[in-house]
Amino acid sequence: MKKLTLVLVTVLLVFSCGDEVEFNTPAIQGNYDGNQWRASSFAADIDFGGFLVEGSNNVETIQLVTDEDLVGTYELGGDGPNVAIFKDANGVVYSTANDPDESLSIYPAEGQIIVERILNTSPKTMTGRFWFYAYTEDGQQTVNFNEGVFYNVPIVGGLVVISD
Repeated sequence: MKKLTLVLVTVLLVFSCGDEVEFNTPAIQGNYDGNQWRASSFAADIDFGGFLVEGSNNVETIQLVTDEDLVGTYELGGDGPNVAIFKDANGVVYSTANDPDESLSIYPAEGQIIVERILNTSPKTMTGRFWFYAYTEDGQQTVNFNEGVFYNVPIVGGLVVISD
């Protein structure tokens, strides 16, 4: 009996440790500047032929915008139509549509939105991944999201893209 208890405790300790992203259903979460970030509310919309995925934790908001409403990989940065936007707790807006100040950073705004699955449920839901570097309009400040996921986010409509 002691051996069985010891084995169970060991298994629990080994498999419960780690810093992997947790999954909730539905969810939008990722690593924001090295810290875990998780939305408490989330929704998606299909506007102008593309997706708008939004998550908020009541003080910060992330939006992922694509130019098509299909499964696929959407490149961010440059003059492309796909964009990731983050509004922080102070109301500062970061976007992959903004270029960095060249005196501060040589790294461009870039990233990807990867739409992996769209389920024809009621309402429809979508699942995918994302990562990005985004800058303020003046290019002076940056944020980084990596290991981002959106999972079973309902496509319910009524969303508006955050403006600078």
